[in-house]
Amino acid sequence: MNTISENTGKNPKENIGQTSWQDLLERFDKAPLSRFHINLILAAGGGWTWAAFGTAIIGFIIPTLRTLWGLQSSELGLIASFNLIGMLVGSVTAGYLADRHGRKTVLVGAVAWIGITSIISALSWNYPALLFTRLLSGLGLGAVLPVASTIVGEYSPAKYRGRFQVLLNGFWGVGVSLAAIVGYLVVPNFGWREALIVGALAFIFAPVIRYYVPESLRFLLNKGRVQQALEIGAKIHISGQDIPTSQGQTVFRELHSSNQTEILKPGIWSREFRLRTACLWIVWFSLNFLFQGIFIWLPSILIAGGHSMASSFLFVIVISLSQIPGSIIAAPLVDIIGRRYSLIGFFLLFGICSLFFGLADTPISLLFWGSLVGLCNGATWSLAYPFTTELYPTYNRGSATGWATGFGRVGGIVAPFLVGVLLQNGLENIYIFMLFAAVCVITTLAIGSLSFETKGRTLEEITR
Repeated sequence: MNTISENTGKNPKENIGQTSWQDLLERFDKAPLSRFHINLILAAGGGWTWAAFGTAIIGFIIPTLRTLWGLQSSELGLIASFNLIGMLVGSVTAGYLADRHGRKTVLVGAVAWIGITSIISALSWNYPALLFTRLLSGLGLGAVLPVASTIVGEYSPAKYRGRFQVLLNGFWGVGVSLAAIVGYLVVPNFGWREALIVGALAFIFAPVIRYYVPESLRFLLNKGRVQQALEIGAKIHISGQDIPTSQGQTVFRELHSSNQTEILKPGIWSREFRLRTACLWIVWFSLNFLFQGIFIWLPSILIAGGHSMASSFLFVIVISLSQIPGSIIAAPLVDIIGRRYSLIGFFLLFGICSLFFGLADTPISLLFWGSLVGLCNGATWSLAYPFTTELYPTYNRGSATGWATGFGRVGGIVAPFLVGVLLQNGLENIYIFMLFAAVCVITTLAIGSLSFETKGRTLEEITR
């Protein structure tokens, strides 16, 4: 495994000790960047890519299903909505399981589940069957995101944690772009079933995650699984130097004994966390509402505007790719000006660009404003993950993130159906995009109400 330290060369079981677990985590938070961090982000990002592909591919098969099965816009919107219902359940369930049984096991299982259910979805014989199979697929799609972001956050040095989380979400743009390319090349030439089957490659990628992503060190320490934490800590070379062996496992008894009162610890709606929780649920509702409302319907909106299926899908490829530079731009900002101000700025820009995109009527203006919408979408999603995972302690970080992202799926469930109904009733595009702009403004106000910044602070300092 490529995560073993090049500097120690010692038996991992020898690298134990120190007088307090806080000292160990402090060293971990000050660790230099290494091959381990790169492998971690690439492996977790691969799972993220397939989650994005499975979510976005629906938008590229909808135009074909409209013709093939004679469906109305509201019925087509329900396909995406059922996918999001599954994601809601998957997010909440995965967060709970990750806090009880470990982040790694849940992440590997979720990615494998995406691959299996992609094949099952491709075998759907009618509209009700497709609704059910997309519900099943959504369980895995929703599970990947909160668990992957949690484990990356818990393995990131404090100085770079925001950038790592933002870069992880950059793989969402990769997945959406892959879905656009498959929609452009596969759907018109082979069919919608073949496009869904591409998602089965996630099953093959699951062993890669199992190999390169270790269980979270913070999770293991929190659960008192001392020896396993020691071995993993030594392998990934967390501090740039050996950890003294003077007092052995005394270090971790302090931590383990403190966890026996876990049942008494405050929940996400306690007085300590309720403002954070309410704010974050609004943020995630908005993110899902905007993505599902805009990107899932974008190919159909462009086709309804007189563009061919091929040119519409080509536009969407360019717009989807623009999410990647959004994540790249957000990466340095998250650790320079902070999570909160960065989110506020990009949400405001998102609303402005949505209005102009709704007014665009030429190919050049569509591409320009659409690309800016994609850039803002990539940036806001990237910033939301570090902002969310950092606001809760280890014992409920997975559950809290799962609930926040899970509740956000409600926005994704509502948006595809609502936009489908509005289109079916002949509402002009500008009014739909005015709705998206209003959502951005409301979200900005919610974030502004939470005067809490986490940049440059360790996870223990934030939740102390």
